[in-house]
Amino acid sequence: MSDDRPGRRSTGLRLALAMRGGVSLAVWMGGACCETAALRAAAGQDPGPAAGLYPGLLKACRYEDVDIDVLAGTSAGGLNGVLLACHLVYGMPFGPGVRDVWLRLGDLEGLLRRSTPFHVPASLMRGDEVFYKELRASLGRLLAEAPANWRPPASLRLILTATRLRPRQDRVRPTLGRPMPVGRSNAYFRFRHRTSLTDFPLDGTGAAREPALNRLAYAARASSSFPGAFEPARVYVGNGPQPVEDPPRVDMRGVSSETGYPDENLNGCAELMDGGLLDNIPVAWAVRALAGAPVARKADRWLLFLQPVPPFPPPPEPGTSRRVTRLVRIAVKSLTVKTGSESLRDDDLELRAAEAAAQRRHAAAGVLPPTLAELEDTAVARRGAYAERAGAAEALRLIRLLEDPAEVTGPDALPLPAGPGPLEALDRCAGDGSTVLFSRLRAASDRLAVAPGAFPGPGYSPLALARTVRLLMDWLEAHEARPRPAAARPGDAEPGGTRPGDAEPTEAERADAERVEGYRRRLFACRSAAATLTAARDRLLLDRYRCALLRGTLPGDAASPYREATRLLGSLLPMGPSPGDPPEEWERWAANLATAVTGGSPPCAPEPGAGPGPAEVPQGFARLWAGLAELAGEIGLHLVPDVEGYEALHAAARGAGPMAGALAYAEVLLGPLRPDPLAEAPDIRFHTVSAANTSWATRRVLPEAAEESPEAMVRTKLSGNQLNNFSAFLSARWRMSDWTWGRLDGAASLVSVVAGDDRLRDALGRTDTRDPAAVGEKMAELTGLGDVFLEHWAQNVVANGATDPYDRVREVLTAVRQHEILREELPYLAELNRKGFRGGNRPPDPPLNPPPLATPAEFDAGLESFGRIGGEEVGTLLRARDPRRAALRAGLLAWPALQPTGKAGARVVQGVLGLLKPLVYLPVLVGVLAPLWGLIAAVLMWTGVAFSTAHWSSLLAQVPVCLYAMVALASLVRLWVRPGWLRFPVGALALAGPPVALWQLRGTPFPQVGGWSTLIVGACFALAAAAVLYVGTDRWWLLPGAALIAGGIAALIQFGRPGLGGWWAALILYAVLFWITFVLPWLYPRERSGPV
Repeated sequence: MSDDRPGRRSTGLRLALAMRGGVSLAVWMGGACCETAALRAAAGQDPGPAAGLYPGLLKACRYEDVDIDVLAGTSAGGLNGVLLACHLVYGMPFGPGVRDVWLRLGDLEGLLRRSTPFHVPASLMRGDEVFYKELRASLGRLLAEAPANWRPPASLRLILTATRLRPRQDRVRPTLGRPMPVGRSNAYFRFRHRTSLTDFPLDGTGAAREPALNRLAYAARASSSFPGAFEPARVYVGNGPQPVEDPPRVDMRGVSSETGYPDENLNGCAELMDGGLLDNIPVAWAVRALAGAPVARKADRWLLFLQPVPPFPPPPEPGTSRRVTRLVRIAVKSLTVKTGSESLRDDDLELRAAEAAAQRRHAAAGVLPPTLAELEDTAVARRGAYAERAGAAEALRLIRLLEDPAEVTGPDALPLPAGPGPLEALDRCAGDGSTVLFSRLRAASDRLAVAPGAFPGPGYSPLALARTVRLLMDWLEAHEARPRPAAARPGDAEPGGTRPGDAEPTEAERADAERVEGYRRRLFACRSAAATLTAARDRLLLDRYRCALLRGTLPGDAASPYREATRLLGSLLPMGPSPGDPPEEWERWAANLATAVTGGSPPCAPEPGAGPGPAEVPQGFARLWAGLAELAGEIGLHLVPDVEGYEALHAAARGAGPMAGALAYAEVLLGPLRPDPLAEAPDIRFHTVSAANTSWATRRVLPEAAEESPEAMVRTKLSGNQLNNFSAFLSARWRMSDWTWGRLDGAASLVSVVAGDDRLRDALGRTDTRDPAAVGEKMAELTGLGDVFLEHWAQNVVANGATDPYDRVREVLTAVRQHEILREELPYLAELNRKGFRGGNRPPDPPLNPPPLATPAEFDAGLESFGRIGGEEVGTLLRARDPRRAALRAGLLAWPALQPTGKAGARVVQGVLGLLKPLVYLPVLVGVLAPLWGLIAAVLMWTGVAFSTAHWSSLLAQVPVCLYAMVALASLVRLWVRPGWLRFPVGALALAGPPVALWQLRGTPFPQVGGWSTLIVGACFALAAAAVLYVGTDRWWLLPGAALIAGGIAALIQFGRPGLGGWWAALILYAVLFWITFVLPWLYPRERSGPV
């Protein structure tokens, strides 16, 4: 959605990012965030080949300023949100350092717990011990590299979603009847930054910044706590002093929606899990956050949704009349519908609602009566209706605030209020308490907005001030949206009598733009003051109603706490700036107000006056209202000619009447149309950044995949979308490939956003777009890229003859940037991939710093290896030692992790499953992950059992070994046999081999070896143990000893007794497998206990 009204192009670009969950695909999103940060950093730089594409692109498209002010992330997308927020506010480099963080932090084996016999782990991976600590240490290390003169954004909102492990109690309150109890599991973290109010302290000593970084890192860890993979994150959200614990819990009060709602018996803590469990697509969160992120200057607003793998529709299924498995199929289909119901459709509805609200705002603007007298007469006639409708809006907002404080206060600039809500005590009592309270508030609503018979003004609701600010902003937007006047020189005007978009602005236009920019800055400060005033009143309303309802009884006058909070707000207002003071004074005033309201328990409210309204208007209200009136007077005088629809305000500015009265009259007419002006979303344009988008890099690196369906292209391009998006955790090469593709795909999307058709049309001006050579030379000149651009342009013209000129420009611009990215990333990728899929899977320590690719041949070789990585499958990767060992460790840890916990009964189950693990799980897992070594081990164990029993076929011990061999053979067939249709007959023959051999060898004479049987049995089982241990070890010097001990155990049981029965052979088999299971964790790589 966008605002396509004519007028001068904006010179600012504002980006909001929504990042979905995707487990290991978050590495791709990290690459896309890196490109977004690079675009922001390029604003204001001098263009040229050495500077890269973005400075010249922004200059050609006439963007002077680029910023990012909203970040919404879910699950692993929340981790990228924290990294990008630290870059934006603190200047943390977002490049190779962040890439190395992902290569190390995403390593599965480094995160895994060590398995312990007869112990049920809390999760497979260590969330607090490794993930959080390494992320926190990485933030501190990278922040030390931040430049000293960094320019943070004027404002930033970071929102991370989470899910409560145990739902907290909530209620649905109908219009009539008793509230209905429900559970509430959705939660979120909200971090905000503004010049005067911030959750990102900028103190030089670090005393305040260190706890803030702890909160940021732990919020990312909590939002990414995928169930089973990580243990739930435990955050402190209780009321009162935090208890002493070792290690201490991270204090999330004020930034978590669960502030004041701890779990029972957890010392004020709440346990949170992955935010993607309930909402994996945070677009709606970003849309809501945009309402609280106004822009101080005219800017194009874009919401970028990072979705590496878009949802592809399932293939159509034909109907069937089969009924045998109808129940099972219906159950499975129902589960599929339930788990797949969450999609972009709900978020699209939020976008459509924001678009409709923006259209209503534009429709309402400029409809005031044409003269000041008519405006006054109309306002006088509708004064009673205004009191009723604006009061009803106030009552509705108050009811929403009492019901769900975090939902209403979430977008504002103050810390989130602590629970429990004011209605808690009332709802615990029997009856319809809250329903009755709401009915009484609606009945008294006509006295909430203004005093009886009065015009709106200072002293009652700060929302009237916010609506007035919005009216003045609309006034400026209407002025800027007017078509540019015809040029003075003949021939410069277009047929409609307007100036062409590429014409240089005149001196008058420049002066007008500077003047309007100054008004915008002042209005932005006033808007921030009104928003802080509203947020402060909300906290006071919660406090007053909590006190009034503390005993569970209704007050006699439902609106008395409302009026009490208004009087208290007036007494707490600091001395406000004078109307003509600079905007910085209003920022300081807002910070002082926030401190007064949130710094401790508020004092008692002043006594009411004798009249129906406040005894006197609080000075802070009056100063802000007077400041708006003075600013409106300046706007009305300096906007020439009069803006259509605002003639009455222009007349008031010229002295036809007081401007404060004119603004009050306008509020009477327009106020009811804007019940909550601070929640109005701006004009938003939406774009999805996806790996399904094609570009020069796709056609160059994956020429065959680029011609296939988008689904096949994504599958070939990305490595992390296998194993339900967990696969990139197995290999640093795969994570590096996904990071690079994230940058490449992000660059293609950013070029499309910046270089839209309208911007390119203005840039090219009168250039003949039918002449490719002229267009190429013009763009090479505008971007300052010269021959670099022309070289890619010539290649594109030869390869794509008939192409839309604007599309060709975007394709070439994308190719230039993607070539720059590959020059940066390919040396690192080529070094990791030097040994193919068998090397480069463990994160390098220390990080690599390879030289650049010096020749075109090296560059082409790097592209070829890059393309091969995306085509690798998990089965191929598991043939490499490091990923295979990590998968084996995860599989062995999953066995106890799935066991029940509890008292006597659960412990019995744990013991039984623990004893069965060596016999029924370990050999099967080895056969699946390392089929060749599993088959070798099975053959050796078969031989050892045969020499132990002196029979080639011994059912009791050799049936399990036969099953182990069958599992290994099935995995070998799947891995080695191509094409797919040949797997079934070959697999059937392979699986028949072990049982046929077991049957055919029964009764076959066995050679007599005498006393050598003990040595043979010991040797066979020692070699079998070595084959199994080889799959899971990294400490090679310990492997021979462990294998020899396994052989010694077998030989000890066999010693001196040739031709044992099947039970003894089964004991040998179990004893050896038990020893392997026991010793294997000691052969793993040394644990990462924290940051290095």
